[in-house]
Amino acid sequence: MGRYAEPPNSKKQASGQTQANTQGARRRKRIFFTIMALFLIWAGSSLWSQNDRIRKQNEALEEKQQQYKVIEQSMNQLQHEVERLNDPEYIGQIARKKFGLYLPNETPIIQPQNSGESP
Repeated sequence: MGRYAEPPNSKKQASGQTQANTQGARRRKRIFFTIMALFLIWAGSSLWSQNDRIRKQNEALEEKQQQYKVIEQSMNQLQHEVERLNDPEYIGQIARKKFGLYLPNETPIIQPQNSGESP
């Protein structure tokens, strides 16, 4: 047998090598798909948690906007009250109604309170 001659069991070795290559390729594919599955599971769970966090932040934002509207309405009412307090006529009405103060030449008209009796 020469240097370049095929050994007597060359077909067996060739089929054995092909089978080993096929098994190696299958193993590499299995590892690749396992890694891809793990990556997709990680990406999905990350996406899910971020979606949940965004939903909670949107709910908090909506609540804060509602609070802002209520506070803004309250502020507008207070601003209106301040504007009315700058009016001397309104101040006179408050003085007459709450404190019973009248101008010197003014005669108060006091209505009797209803005590359940009809006139």
